[in-house]
Amino acid sequence: MTPENRRLAPPLVEPSRPSPGEAYPATAASFGAVLRAIVGVVLVVGASAGLAWVARRHVLQSPRFAITAIDVAGSVQRPPAAIVAESGLALGSNVFTADLNAARARILATDPWIADAVLARHLPSTILVQVTERQGAALVALGDTYLATAEGEPFKKVDPDDPLDLPLVTGLRPEQFTEDREGGLQTVRRAMGLAAEYARGSLARRAPLEEVHVEPDGAFSLIVGRSAMQLVLGVPPFRRKLDQAARVVAELDRRGAKADAIMLDNDSRPERVVVRMR
Repeated sequence: MTPENRRLAPPLVEPSRPSPGEAYPATAASFGAVLRAIVGVVLVVGASAGLAWVARRHVLQSPRFAITAIDVAGSVQRPPAAIVAESGLALGSNVFTADLNAARARILATDPWIADAVLARHLPSTILVQVTERQGAALVALGDTYLATAEGEPFKKVDPDDPLDLPLVTGLRPEQFTEDREGGLQTVRRAMGLAAEYARGSLARRAPLEEVHVEPDGAFSLIVGRSAMQLVLGVPPFRRKLDQAARVVAELDRRGAKADAIMLDNDSRPERVVVRMR
C-alpha cells in the first residue's frame, strides 16, 4: 500500500485549559448566585420571623387589646352581670387570649336558664355574648317544684323570683323521668295542652285553673276555682268533657248548689256525669 493510499486519522484536538486564576469561570459565577440567593432567603425568613414575633408580642401586650367591655344580648330572666360572672371572663385581660369555648362551657354548666350561648370577639377590646334562654311553660311538682319548658323538660327548681303564674302539674314521680324520660316529657306536654284547652273554654273565666293532676294510670283531673272543685276527666280527648263540665256548673249555679267534684271519665257512657256535692 502506497503512502498516497493510506487514510490518515484526523488530528486529536486537546481542549484548552484555563490559565491559573481563571479556572472554570461559569461554575464559579453560578455558585455565587446560588449562595447569594440562599443568603437572601435566610434574611427574608429571619426578618419575617422577627416581624411575626414583634407583632405577636404587640397584640398580646398592647393595652389596645385589653378587654374593656363584655356585652350580653338575649337575656331576659338572667341579669347580664350574672352571665358575665359565670363565664369567668375578666375585664383587662387580653381579648385574644380569652378562651371563649371554656367561657361558653362554664355558662351552660352553671346557669339552668341558658339553653345556648355564642361568644365572639369584637376587636379591638370587646367580647360579645349572645344567649338563648329557656322559657318556663309550667310548674311541675316532683318532690320539689320545677320550672318546665314547653317541651316538658323540668330544668330548674323554682325560686321565689321565678314566674309562678303558670299551670301546676302534680302527681308525677321523679323516677318517671329516669325510667321513661320520653314518657315523662310527653305526660307534662299533655298536661300543658289540657291546661291551654281549659283556658280557652267558658268555665275558665268563672273558675280559673289551679292544678292539673296526673293519676298513676295516666288519667287527668283538674282542680279549678277558689273552692278547689275537681273535674275528673280521665283520658283524652278533653274538649267534649270540658264543655259538658261547663253545662253542669251552669245548672248547679242556677240551683244555687256547689259541687265538690264532677266525674266525666266514663268513656263507655259519655253522657253519664256523676256530681259529688259539698
